[in-house]
Amino acid sequence: MLKIAVATSDGVTIDVHFGQATSFHIFDVAEDGTYQLLEQRDIVPRTSDGHPASATIQQLTDMDVILSQRIGDGPVRELEERGIKAFSLDGLLDRALIAYGKRHKLFMKKNPGILMPQGNVHAGCGGCSSHGACR
Repeated sequence: MLKIAVATSDGVTIDVHFGQATSFHIFDVAEDGTYQLLEQRDIVPRTSDGHPASATIQQLTDMDVILSQRIGDGPVRELEERGIKAFSLDGLLDRALIAYGKRHKLFMKKNPGILMPQGNVHAGCGGCSSHGACR
């Protein structure tokens, strides 16, 4: 079983940027594509001058995979250092979880941060262009 966190605003679609997510739906996903919702985990916003993506990562360290609409290169690297894969994609979370469960070994060989066409991958976190921490 894989533990997958999904950034979703409605519990149906993957439609939230990693750095803007206020919560994640957490799923256990089996190799046959079946999955079970474990919890909706609220993200506590940063309380210091730290980067918001780092605060989110700290609250998702028990995950195997993160799926969000977009995620910057910096957070992808930080997650990878912790052994967590992160992918950017849009669409129905049901389809993504089933596909990932059945084909996760293929995805493990792909570049993290890229699951959908290049146009969907965001180079930064979106909220820190002024200080460039995500670039």
